[in-house]
Amino acid sequence: MDLDTHDQLVQAYLEYFKANEKFELSNSVRNHVYSRRCLREIRRLAKQRMEEIHKAHQEEKPLKREAAKQRKR
Repeated sequence: MDLDTHDQLVQAYLEYFKANEKFELSNSVRNHVYSRRCLREIRRLAKQRMEEIHKAHQEEKPLKREAAKQRKR
């Protein structure tokens, strides 16, 4: 099952949350690296989701304008 970007972002945050807990308990190089890797994944997914939201908004905008024009007539 393919997850959409929002679901991937949620999963990435939950993974980061676990990694951060491990890092806080045991400040090791491995936990440090993994926590930062999780944060980079969140950043990548957030950028991807931002683009999806912007694209959806841009596609919807002309439709709303057209509907508003129709109501004025």
